[in-house]
Amino acid sequence: MLASASRTRTLLLIGAFATIYIGWGTTYLANHFLLLEVPPFIIGSLRFSIAGALALAWVILSRQLQIQRSDWGGVLIGSLALIAVGQGALIYANQYLPTGMLAMLYTTLPLWSVALEWLLGERPPLWVMAGLALACAGIVLLMNNGLDHRASAEQWFAGLLVVFATLLWAGGAWLMRQRPPFRSSWLGLSLQMLIGALLLALFGWWHGDWQALDLRAISQQGWLWLAYLVLPVSLGVYPAYFWLLREVRPSLVSTFAFVNPVVALLLGYLLLGERLSLLAMLACGITLGGVVLIIFGRR
Repeated sequence: MLASASRTRTLLLIGAFATIYIGWGTTYLANHFLLLEVPPFIIGSLRFSIAGALALAWVILSRQLQIQRSDWGGVLIGSLALIAVGQGALIYANQYLPTGMLAMLYTTLPLWSVALEWLLGERPPLWVMAGLALACAGIVLLMNNGLDHRASAEQWFAGLLVVFATLLWAGGAWLMRQRPPFRSSWLGLSLQMLIGALLLALFGWWHGDWQALDLRAISQQGWLWLAYLVLPVSLGVYPAYFWLLREVRPSLVSTFAFVNPVVALLLGYLLLGERLSLLAMLACGITLGGVVLIIFGRR
């Protein structure tokens, strides 16, 4: 019985990690195409308002509309740190940075997560430190053609914004792990998305995005990309992510940030015609090797 339960949990963990690795790895490509037609903060606002409304409808239909006072803290942390800032910064920066480069900058997330654990007295095992060093080396190789002295002020601002967003994301993920679980996980998810969508809408108003919006000008392909971000990504990846935060350490969950650049790079090569050199493939292998060390170091 115990062996069967352990095997089931292992399969669930593998499935959840695969979901966030692939799901969030494809987000950069979806945003790339949507930004050709829709202002940045409108993308996030539409995505999370629709996804949040669908999740809330499921909560009502399944009679899970139950909330406790302690849930509101987690809702506010998640909506601000993970959705409004975390995803808002990603979409904004996607205007100025290549998809692969943007995904590489998000690899600072595991570093912040490990640093927070270390500051709180949980020194990472040697294998985890070795994995981080190896993954960082892979990312440095991937950034070989990244930002340099010719980069514009908008690119530098976008890069710094992403690094700040990953710091806030890491802190938010750690705080959510310390809080009691939601009475209804789907209700907690829906409220985070709806409040996050509202904050993104306010960012869009401040940025002037709403004045530039023309829903009639969005192509069928644009609506399909938005549907992809709403259904499999938002309603598939986020439940897996929040479940993993309860099951394993945040630093292990945050390894998705190391895999995302690999996924983004491969998709850029396959779908956008971006160049994939031998050095880039070597860097991908090194990065994935570092992730393997982190995962086994946390077992």
